[in-house]
Amino acid sequence: MFDLDTCVCFSTNKVAKKLADTFNERLLPFGVTRVQWTAMYFLLRDGRMSQKELSDKMNIKESTTVRLVDRMEKDGFIVRFKDSNDRRITYIELTEKGKKRIEELLPEGEKMSQLASRGISDEEIEIFKKVLDKFMENLENV
Repeated sequence: MFDLDTCVCFSTNKVAKKLADTFNERLLPFGVTRVQWTAMYFLLRDGRMSQKELSDKMNIKESTTVRLVDRMEKDGFIVRFKDSNDRRITYIELTEKGKKRIEELLPEGEKMSQLASRGISDEEIEIFKKVLDKFMENLENV
């Protein structure tokens, strides 16, 4: 009989949720959510982008991105503006306040990564990443 407790898909999801919840808890005292941190990270790394591009990078629905961007704009972390040639496209970029906040909080991402990978060798991490890549490959071909 199928056993959910030994199912790698269930185990992976359980760990991913715990990682997300733990990182979110660590960021809340700074007044930023994990999702906001992630959006600001991509905007800092890649610069101005459309809301759709941000949705794709974060692997979230465009409707979720709209709500995220609304909140971040209200908090003064980002600005948005329409494309001058195609008014359907909305671009976003970090404000100085947003750049300062994510630069202050980047170390929290590193701390979270170190916390989660304690006692795991670099070799084990590489194997884990390869296995995850294979899972993704398998699922993209479904």
